[in-house]
Amino acid sequence: MPTEATSAPDNRGLRLAVGVGGHFALAILLGWPLATICTVFVTLFLQAPGPMPPKAIKGLFMMAVVFLTASWVISSALSPYPVAFLLGLALAVASAFYWSTKGTGMLAVVLALMAALMLPTLVLTSQKLALILVIWVPLNLVLAWLWTVAMFHLFPPTSSGVAAAQKPPAPHHDPSRLVWRMSLVTIPFAFYFYLVGSGALVTLLFVAILSQQLSAATAAGPTVARGMLKANVLGGIAAMICYELTVIAPLMLVALLAFATAAFVFARWFVSGRADASLAGSGLTTTVILFGGSIAPFGDDADVALVDRLLQIGNALMFVLIAYVVVDAFFPLTPDPKAKTKRRPRARLRRRTAPS
Repeated sequence: MPTEATSAPDNRGLRLAVGVGGHFALAILLGWPLATICTVFVTLFLQAPGPMPPKAIKGLFMMAVVFLTASWVISSALSPYPVAFLLGLALAVASAFYWSTKGTGMLAVVLALMAALMLPTLVLTSQKLALILVIWVPLNLVLAWLWTVAMFHLFPPTSSGVAAAQKPPAPHHDPSRLVWRMSLVTIPFAFYFYLVGSGALVTLLFVAILSQQLSAATAAGPTVARGMLKANVLGGIAAMICYELTVIAPLMLVALLAFATAAFVFARWFVSGRADASLAGSGLTTTVILFGGSIAPFGDDADVALVDRLLQIGNALMFVLIAYVVVDAFFPLTPDPKAKTKRRPRARLRRRTAPS
């Protein structure tokens, strides 16, 4: 009979694989609005040590309703005025990043960035489609939570599994400096995104999230970046394999079985105990976004769109890495103490030469 210590990793892996794979299949078969986004929420929920408390999900739901509704109203009002629209966009992004420095959870940050970046850009394309997002994102958030609560009951957490899922505390950095660094990377990209009229909303959100994750990276920045690149490339490859299998046998059952297999592979990586095991969730999320977008609904150019999305994510990653090289050179994470010591002798000299 397995002990608690030996069953914990299997529990976590089965919970993630069955929870994500099962939800993806059910959402696609039911024609769930924004099924891909709902499955992304499930993926994020199931990586936690335990189910989110009802009070917390209530707060997230209210936050999603308020943020997304306010974003839709303000963006619709400012859309005829490009300068005001861009200024509002920059202020919203900086506010979301400032909020992220206050110990806010990752899912709350994602919702804030969706309201600050994705929804305003979508309003420019279609206010009706943006309104659908406003309505269904909060509902999908609650539905994803209910599903994950059921998964935690089906595969209950153990003490060793909770310990394995705990993350070490993040080092403390100057919040204002972090906000400046994240804003200097994300806002110019958002302006460029607006000016060229790109429709790849996922890329815009990906840049913001990646910027937030790398904002506090110094010497570990290249390591973190390589890990993110690895996770997204593997997630993209998994999505392409799933799609090609679906093209060979164009049946919904084949598509769902292919995705379920990918979910089990990433779940095995998630509980492998390797140093990069935490990247499995990012890889699985990429697979959900890319493959889910390609089969819901089926399209004539879905294979081209799949490759385009993967290239867009890769280009976004390269942009963020290059941008942080520039930001690190001119606005490092920690101020250079030598700069202060250089200014002190000049100040003393001015005091000595000042007339009495």
